[in-house]
Amino acid sequence: MGLVSVVVIKEYGTDPELKTLYQIYLGIVLVGGFLWWMIPVVVAVTLSFETWIGVVAALSSFVPLLVVSGFVLYWIPKFHSSITYVLEDDQITVTKGVWWKTKSFVHYNRITNINIYQGPISRRFGLGKLSIQTAGFSGASSSGGRIAEAVIFGVKNFKEIKDIIIKFVRGMQPEAIEAETEIRPSKDVTQQILAELRKIRKAVEK
Repeated sequence: MGLVSVVVIKEYGTDPELKTLYQIYLGIVLVGGFLWWMIPVVVAVTLSFETWIGVVAALSSFVPLLVVSGFVLYWIPKFHSSITYVLEDDQITVTKGVWWKTKSFVHYNRITNINIYQGPISRRFGLGKLSIQTAGFSGASSSGGRIAEAVIFGVKNFKEIKDIIIKFVRGMQPEAIEAETEIRPSKDVTQQILAELRKIRKAVEK
């Protein structure tokens, strides 16, 4: 059985600015979700009761928050370095994950739509996200919209990547693939089968 060759056209990683963006998101969550009410509560407890009660209240409030924040700060660079986007000659491969690795494969002839998203903060850093939807992907979000089968995020050259993908899509015949796809033999295998059939026919004719 012949080997199927894979041609890697482009390989990308996320921009280093993605780490800064995640750190800003973490700061927003800390300040907006916790610190604005935790600090006044701890101060009020300290002033209303004995000092040791205030210390206990502060430790019980801030130590878990510091532990979670430290874990997230440790996770951010590892997650950033785990993400790769590979544009091959027939498909897109997206790999990500620190402890649990996920790898998504999207063939160009299944792609039906590509959307670009930029939030207000990510736009300040020039970062964008490509949401790639396909004909055969049946996932749906809670709001009723379709979920992207693959997402390319944390990149600054998102327009360039979109243009490359669109060129591949236009160069191939679109094909709507349902949930259960047919497994097709590679071209090399098909040629070998045809060669074997020709040999059998010649043997029968003799």
